[in-house]
This record gives sequence, structure tokens and C-alpha cells, in this order.
Amino acid sequence: MGNRSSHSTQHKQEIMVTVNDIEMMYDRQLPSWQLVGDNYAALEKMMVREMVVNGCNMVIQYNPCRSTSVTANINKSHERPCFLCDHNLPTEQLRISLWDKYQVLVNPYPLFKHHYTIASTIHTPQRIAGRVNDMLQMSKCFAPYTLFYNGPYSGASAPMHMHFQASEEGYMPIEKQWKTNPRREVMRCNNTHLSYIEGLLRPIFVIEGADIEEIERLFNTLYKVLFQLPHNKDCEEPMMNLMLRWEENHYIMLIFPRSKHRPDCYYANDATRLLISPGSVEMGGIFVTIDNHDFATLTPENVIQIYREVTPSQEDIYHIINTLSAL
Repeated sequence: MGNRSSHSTQHKQEIMVTVNDIEMMYDRQLPSWQLVGDNYAALEKMMVREMVVNGCNMVIQYNPCRSTSVTANINKSHERPCFLCDHNLPTEQLRISLWDKYQVLVNPYPLFKHHYTIASTIHTPQRIAGRVNDMLQMSKCFAPYTLFYNGPYSGASAPMHMHFQASEEGYMPIEKQWKTNPRREVMRCNNTHLSYIEGLLRPIFVIEGADIEEIERLFNTLYKVLFQLPHNKDCEEPMMNLMLRWEENHYIMLIFPRSKHRPDCYYANDATRLLISPGSVEMGGIFVTIDNHDFATLTPENVIQIYREVTPSQEDIYHIINTLSAL
């Protein structure tokens, strides 16, 4: 089994797409597709405000072009044509093949400059199981970009089609914040560590190490334990968001366990309504609003309440930590 894994990794490295490749595609895509050019130009004028919530920096973004993603009806996603399937892509959409398994695309509805979608070439549901090795290889290949994954009920607007996303480093506050907060080591596999990060408003686990097989082993162990939580028992996979970087010669994987796709304020019929649909970006500290009123009125208390609603309780987190520590 070890030899097969090594051969697979070597094959990927031989035909790896580089950062230069995707940035050249980006430079060609913007002037060749007016919708994309306009949406990325709009980022330059986008309204943004910063907020400190219990010592944590947050960014509030007013981004109307994300309306389709924020309001996506994931329960009926199978009823509409899949916008990530190759035969449904607009003729203007450029693409780069990655291992004949994925296609790298410029995201036409960006959250930040140089926003990419990395979609499976096969129409298959959004599942991280069996894809962690791929994600790790991509993060090293695309460094210093940050890769992220939204689970099918944790912010993915296309849960019917497997995909990752990538952004330039430094956009999400969590990329720096987690490093300065206390963390508790929960498990270790040789030189690879799984820890829990304290004091950042939402529960976060981090796996750090340079060995892909050890990272996969720790992640898969956490994945199985998350399935024990009541809200995950009827799910195809545990609810979560992932963020991954190759930095200073090792991998950093942040895992955000989830308990709910959207907070109650999303469905409110009164003045308390906020169209916030948290995914990896929100878990990373950027709250995307598509309504000017929401942008202007979102408060620190709203942020705390949204995080509290869409993540497991402290009791559930203690269960995860104690279960992992006993293994």
C-alpha cells in the first residue's frame, strides 16, 4: 500500500500545475469574459469594514455578486443543471486540467482577487473522504495560496459536484490569528500533531506536519469521531469546513466542525433577518453580505450568535477531545 501511495504522489508531481499557470489563465480570463472582468473590477470598489469581536479581528464584506451562492437552495441543487460540469461551463470559461481529475477555473463570482474553483472532472457529490491526499498535493503546488473546502451542508453552494477553492494568502484573518492563540495537543502521529485551538469564538482543530500519510491518518481519525455527534448521524459526511496551506515546509490544516448549515437569522421574517450563509470564508473571519442593510447593521453580537449556532456545543467539543485523547 505504501508503494502505491508513493507512485501516486510522484505521478502528481510530474504533471503538477503551477501557480504561474493559473495566474496566466487568470490574466487571460478577465479581459476575455466581460462578466468576470466586471465582477473582479467591482472588488476594487467593494465596501468593507473591520470589526473586533472579543479580541478577534473580523472583516465584513458587501458583495452583491455573491447573491446566487448565498441564497442557493442546496436541497434542490440536483434539479438544476450543474454549473461545474464541463459541458455546462460557459464557452468563455477557461480551464486548466489537473491530473485529468480536476479542472482549475477562475471563479466568476469572486470573494477576493485571484479566486479559483478546482472542480472534479466527474460529476460526483461534494465529499472530502478519499480526497485529502489530493487537497494536500494541491496546497503544496499552489503555495502560497490557501485552499479551502466547504462540506455539502456547511456552506457549499454546489453540494452536487466535488470541488475545492483557492485564494491568495492573507485574505482571511484566521490565517494569522490561530498562530497566537493557546492550543491543546490532542493526538500525535510521530512528528505530526492534531491540536485544539482555544479562544477564537468558534471551535477549531489544527493538524500540522510535513508527512502526508500522517496528516491523512490524523484527519481520518478526527473524521470518524465527528460522526459520533448527534447532528452528523444522518449526514453523508461530518459537517465541516477545511482550510489548508503549505507554509514553512509543512502543511497546516484548519478544521472547523459544524453543526448547522445556516443560522436562524437567515430564515427570520422580521428585522432580525441577516442573509449570512457561513462557509469556510466566514469561518475564516470574513462575513460576506449581499444586502446593504446587513452590511451596515451586522454587530459583534450577531457574529457571536452565528458562530454559536452553526458549530458544535462546548460539550460536544469536549467529547471529541476526550475521545481522541483516549485513542
